[in-house]
Amino acid sequence: MTVIDLGDRAEPTDAQPSHRRRAGRFRPLLVPVTLVVLLALTGAAPPALRMQAILPSSLAAEVFLTGDQIVAVVPVREAGDDSQEVLAYRRPARVDGAPQPLAPLWRLPIGSNRVSVAEHVGDGGLVLSLFGTDNDKTETMLLDSRTGQLRWRQPGIATLDGSGRVLLRTYDGQEPIVLASVELATGRVLWSLPLVARFAAYHQRSAVIDAIVVTTVAGDVEVLDPRTGVSRGRLPAAFADAGPYQHASVVGDLVLVPNSTGVAAYHVDGLERRWQTTLPPVAWVHRCGVLACARVDDGGGVHILDPTTGAVRWRVVEDVDVLRAGDARALVVDHGSSPLTVAFVAADTGRVVADGERWDLVDEFGDAPHLLGTRSVRDVGVVLARLDPAHAQPRRIDVLPGAAGNCGHRADLIVCRRQDGDFGVWQLRGGEDDRDVDRPR
Repeated sequence: MTVIDLGDRAEPTDAQPSHRRRAGRFRPLLVPVTLVVLLALTGAAPPALRMQAILPSSLAAEVFLTGDQIVAVVPVREAGDDSQEVLAYRRPARVDGAPQPLAPLWRLPIGSNRVSVAEHVGDGGLVLSLFGTDNDKTETMLLDSRTGQLRWRQPGIATLDGSGRVLLRTYDGQEPIVLASVELATGRVLWSLPLVARFAAYHQRSAVIDAIVVTTVAGDVEVLDPRTGVSRGRLPAAFADAGPYQHASVVGDLVLVPNSTGVAAYHVDGLERRWQTTLPPVAWVHRCGVLACARVDDGGGVHILDPTTGAVRWRVVEDVDVLRAGDARALVVDHGSSPLTVAFVAADTGRVVADGERWDLVDEFGDAPHLLGTRSVRDVGVVLARLDPAHAQPRRIDVLPGAAGNCGHRADLIVCRRQDGDFGVWQLRGGEDDRDVDRPR
């Protein structure tokens, strides 16, 4: 195993401690009967055939599924401070017996920085973006995914696409920020632009970013060419005094801009105005599935908009954040909760369904077509379900024996904290998009 030191790093002293739930005590004698019942009700395969690997870890660890590898961020116990290191593991092969205990391929000290992006790219590369603990320093590195050796390093947090370029944005707690484009293979800076900006959104076509939509501190909205950094068009500020969260968002081919009378939509190519919806002052607007969601100031709830016409479909009256919305219901979370708990809101009342089930949200690594949630079953593990506003009830798709929660998924893998404190890696069941499974009771 290779140990790599990439040199000195700024290490702010006020790192936030990790607050993760400790799993309840495991009672093995009760597991067989309960597990057999749940497996029968969900139609799941025997657990040993699908739990692929175990990552020995501490309760303070974070895990990222990069597509080609599993990356863990763990504290360095010997350091006696907030120092961490990155450990890279090979993606486990399918197994027919006991799960594999994984051993790290390499490790990389990162001081007290936090990992924001961990993404496998072509030619055996791993893009790693780091935040300083005060968000006062950001940097992105391209590493050799097989050895951890550094290929290049640049300031900023990475946004990746299929163009062979990486967009980097600094978050240095001061203005101006720097927005830059670098060549993925070499780290060569293609262009760099200082901006007095608070937010950047991206429009994609065929998996390639073809427009950068920047909201300045003054509230102006500007569209930049990602190949050159040249401005394609600009909209003047919609507010005389824009709030800290008021910014333009990209929904489909539209740029949605909150203003003093509601929300206006402009086509991303040329900024031609398409519609204006009259609402109370809007704090921010964002994509929420196939629809758009506009958060109104001063407890005015969230208005669900048709992005094609701007028509208001319905309104969520409670103080929650909308993840996905449809015509009949929405999936919402209270960001004050830990872990994030997903509830259903009915369109006819605009309120959380009183007798509805609540599910812990599963983190997504990369884009996923559906949200997943988990519910703990004592002495067994967690039930995994697909959450979709098109359906009144979650679709149970699996049981993960021995899991305690704190899950994340990507493609066909899901990783969860186990009841013994380590992480487990499971193969997601195939075919969950095409059928419902019976509900464990």
